Amino acid sequence: MLGSEMTLLIAVLIIIGILLYNPTKDLGIPAAFIFIGVGLFLGNGESSFEVYDNPELSDFISQAALVLIIFVGGLHTKVLDIKKVIKEGILVSNIGVIVTSLTLGVFVSYVTPLSLLEGLLLGSIVSSTDAAAVFGVLEAKKMKLKFASDKVLEFESATNDPMAMILTLIFVSILQNPDSPINYVEYIQFFVQQIFIGGGLAFTLFHIVKFLFKKFHFQEEGLIPILLFSSLIVFLKVNEYLGGNALIGAYIFGVLLNTLDYQNKDNSLHFFNSFSWLAQSIMFLILGLQMFPRSLWEVLPIAILPALFLFFIARPLGIFLSYLPLKEPLNKKIFISWSGLKGATPIVFALIPILSEVNNAEMIFYITSFIVLLSLIIHPFSMEFLARKIHLLDDD
Repeated sequence: MLGSEMTLLIAVLIIIGILLYNPTKDLGIPAAFIFIGVGLFLGNGESSFEVYDNPELSDFISQAALVLIIFVGGLHTKVLDIKKVIKEGILVSNIGVIVTSLTLGVFVSYVTPLSLLEGLLLGSIVSSTDAAAVFGVLEAKKMKLKFASDKVLEFESATNDPMAMILTLIFVSILQNPDSPINYVEYIQFFVQQIFIGGGLAFTLFHIVKFLFKKFHFQEEGLIPILLFSSLIVFLKVNEYLGGNALIGAYIFGVLLNTLDYQNKDNSLHFFNSFSWLAQSIMFLILGLQMFPRSLWEVLPIAILPALFLFFIARPLGIFLSYLPLKEPLNKKIFISWSGLKGATPIVFALIPILSEVNNAEMIFYITSFIVLLSLIIHPFSMEFLARKIHLLDDD
């Protein structure tokens, strides 16, 4: 399809998505479900011609959108809120992801045609939760939870993507070189490099921006968000060159910027809110267009058991093991273990095996897509019900 036609299609689908999402927001239906659904059912339909099939472009757009979305999430995150839940948040977003990935991966290798390594790759891809979906449900339902449970979910969803992405890249690398011995030291170094370079660059760039805000007074308030956005682009290019993790760096950069008091800060936040919504809608639509309904339907029989195992066993096991060093109420752990809301992130990660030409990559992509869509149907409508049943809602 020509570029101008594709642009027109995306614009029309965004309008349709907005008109559908606006009246359903109060029901807690995530934007991801609406926009992915619009792309899926109005795109590559059963009887229509092939509208869109470009994994490379989908991956590029989605990765860039994810970074922007997580950066904006950091801009709205208060350091004080992080300090309250940082211990459990780090445990859940890392130990929880690892345990969930390994547990689900082993199970998948028994109930699907995927091998053990391919199952572990699938487990890594679907182990993270979606920040935009979690924020949206908590906001729409206006749920105030005891024991800062909502803050834990928000922090986890914003910080567990890097671990999931690193595990995904590691298993893709192993599957690309099946005859080579696994170099565990190399993968540990890769993990450390991703975290420390991404975080270190974020701190460095933050201090540069802080210096600029002190030295310069901007006559035009519209220049400030442009300066911040350009700084984010600089971070991404330098980070790409040095081999850091863009997701964790973007989140840290956003959180640090939120500690600054600069000119027209509220207007800048409004600008990035709108920009984030644009990034989300385009990403969701592109991912919906990338799916083919027939392929999604064909994978249904082998995707049901992995989805149920993830929701009821793998994630709860990961959460409860993460909380072993801490003493937290049982109802809090139950709620967090259930509220592993999936979104666009796993689908984006599932494009990596396709681009890397891993065996059974398409099967992994569609199993992931099914798990995400099922989560977007089940979790938003059950979270408030569960919180009320286990007496976790803070009525005050």
